[in-house]
Amino acid sequence: MLSAALLRRVVEEQRELILSAKIKPRKVAKKLEESMNFKEVTVLTGVRRSGKTYLMYHLAKEFGGVYINFEDERLMGFDLSDFERLYALCEGGPLLLDEVQNIPGWEKFVRRIHEKTKVVVSGSNSSLLNSEFTTILTGRTLTFDIFPLDYSEFLSFKELRPSIQSFEKYLDLDGFPRIVETERTDFIREYFNMIIYKDVLPRFNLKYGQSLKDLAVYLLSNVGKPFSYRSLCRLLGIRHEMTVKEYVKHLESSYLLFTIQKFYPSFRIREFSPKKSYSVDPLLARIGITDLSLRSRLLENVIYLHLIRLFGKDNVYYSLKKREVDFVVAEGLKPSLAFNVAYSINDSKTLKRELEGLLELSPSIKKYLVTLYPLDFDLPEGITHLSAVEMLAVKG
Repeated sequence: MLSAALLRRVVEEQRELILSAKIKPRKVAKKLEESMNFKEVTVLTGVRRSGKTYLMYHLAKEFGGVYINFEDERLMGFDLSDFERLYALCEGGPLLLDEVQNIPGWEKFVRRIHEKTKVVVSGSNSSLLNSEFTTILTGRTLTFDIFPLDYSEFLSFKELRPSIQSFEKYLDLDGFPRIVETERTDFIREYFNMIIYKDVLPRFNLKYGQSLKDLAVYLLSNVGKPFSYRSLCRLLGIRHEMTVKEYVKHLESSYLLFTIQKFYPSFRIREFSPKKSYSVDPLLARIGITDLSLRSRLLENVIYLHLIRLFGKDNVYYSLKKREVDFVVAEGLKPSLAFNVAYSINDSKTLKRELEGLLELSPSIKKYLVTLYPLDFDLPEGITHLSAVEMLAVKG
């Protein structure tokens, strides 16, 4: 239990920090503001360092109330009995609880008060799922997945205009706000280690931490390349496929990476077919490799993140007949869109390779070839060229 004086002092100091903070706009901010009109608990979840705290700051500036960050070391003695005194400080405004998963039993308190006071909570996905959140608050939340900056947000942060040059800079820095601000790409290794050692290993109490770390580095270093659980076992020296499968799920639950299935109407075939992995932020892929050919895969990763923001990760697949198609969007298992991604196409041989997979697909599917650099070739009927710059610079 904390003293009332200490609790008030922490709240006041964090309020002063919010008022002095320079907050740059994010696309999701408007939807978060709209969520404040509903009694459901607004939940911000996502990978560490993606900007959840500054979005909480934005809401606190706009709507007042009480904001508190439970990673403040002065709150180490905070227990459930302190919530009542914290609640009393709201004075009719919302209660914003940042990194709330650090307080055991918080869900019970939030469920009791959310009908009469607007509550906003944040935390990494794995940490929230480690609590009773999914059982106690099911059906009482509005959840927002917070990603690192997309290209249009990057342009706003850096005050740049859409262009190939600014997109190249985005590929160099990608989307973690602090890295974009400072251009210190070396921070990414610290972020990676924080996710592994604070979000994944403690939650699942894993015995073989190095194996999990090696797996994460491999998947991040090979974004866009098919893998099977069996091949990962052989590569990493892990005996059981189920162990590898569980490790991959743990990495996904921390938002470090995503896996994508081959499109097929049969669930069983999808489940047992090779998967592909993509990073939550392509800069993480640089942890394992520095190969210059990586740049094309970074672009592919950026397009993947754009598609799952638009259509949801459960609706984005890849397709493989004779030739691979990078992405197929299928809602309700009915494919409607297909995308192949190429950094640049400088000869007819490369163009032929990129088109073959698209041409194999049904005429009813809208097909797109996405490139960063201009395309100086005519495309066959039914395939549309998209500029990556124009596709991702949309602010809405």
